[in-house]
Amino acid sequence: MGKTDICPFYGKNDDYCDVGCEYISPHDVNMIIRYCSGRYGECAKYLELADRFPGELGELVKC
Repeated sequence: MGKTDICPFYGKNDDYCDVGCEYISPHDVNMIIRYCSGRYGECAKYLELADRFPGELGELVKC
């Protein structure tokens, strides 16, 4: 199985992006499927956070 890029802000904490932290709602599941795995460059929250915290972008998570 190949490696997949995961959003560098996924599951870190609520200060960044709350998707993947604590309770996962049905909306979160949709966002995880749609954006967090491989398409996070299209996510509005990712674009906002990437602009605010550019130093975090070098720490991509691989699974």
